[in-house]
Amino acid sequence: MSEWIIALAAAAIGIGLAAAGIWIYMRRRYIAYTEEVCGSIDRILAGEKLEEQPCDEDTLFSKVQMKLERLREITAVSAQESEERKLEVQGIVSDISHQLKTPIANVVMYCDTAVNPELTEEDRAKCMEILRGQVGKLDFLVQSLMRMSRMEQNMITIRPEKVSLARLMEDAAQSVAAQAGKKGIIVKAECPEEVYLYCDERWTLEAIFNVLDNAVKYSPDGGTVVIRSRRMEIYTAVVVEDGGFGISPEHINDVCKRFFREERVKRTEGLGIGLYLTREILEKESGYLRIRSQVNRGTEVSLFLLNYHG
Repeated sequence: MSEWIIALAAAAIGIGLAAAGIWIYMRRRYIAYTEEVCGSIDRILAGEKLEEQPCDEDTLFSKVQMKLERLREITAVSAQESEERKLEVQGIVSDISHQLKTPIANVVMYCDTAVNPELTEEDRAKCMEILRGQVGKLDFLVQSLMRMSRMEQNMITIRPEKVSLARLMEDAAQSVAAQAGKKGIIVKAECPEEVYLYCDERWTLEAIFNVLDNAVKYSPDGGTVVIRSRRMEIYTAVVVEDGGFGISPEHINDVCKRFFREERVKRTEGLGIGLYLTREILEKESGYLRIRSQVNRGTEVSLFLLNYHG
């Protein structure tokens, strides 16, 4: 009987020692695993890439390592996008400051001149006329910048509906009639019948106006600007042609960038955001823009808008 007791006691001790050994082993593995995971996290925080794990290694650590590496990649992409967005915002602020500087400086200067008690009434009237023009430019600039900002922040809602293309083209031509009249430019609108688009009328009208406004602005006095259309199966192209300055081949892809203007046309009044806004509006309406141009021979801008298939 005592032998059985001794044997059982020995077995119990053996089992206890084995359990203790397993516990110590597992504890060491757990510590080592924790240290490896913490080391991987520290490398991620330091911006380092984790070591690649063999594809056929099916361990818990390798699985965690792969997940951590995926997390590092996502975090890196997010950080890059955040930095790019920050730089973009800084660029917008810088551009806006630059655009506002001149008209504000003019307003301040002519205000100071107008309040001079020694100024004659005739000169004061001239100052007030110039001030009125500068304030008008400033208002137009601020409104344009606000539209651009709202567009970039996706704060503008496009509500497409059935829209008459003839009405759009006629309204757009009328909107530049006064400006064209001052330069003796003829605006010809070749309006089709029974053609309907699927678009937001208000914003599409602005997109077409921006292109027409550029055509009139950069055309010589006494020229001609034509707005016509070409219907296709999915899209209708609204085409604006002018015989103006044209665009240098190397800048065809730049003219839709925010605030971009070629050096040779900077004496002509403008902001450099018309085509940018037009492209943004068309993209939101699932349309697109195409530009063809020759220096000193004119430009053709085509706005591709979805047809209405109701």
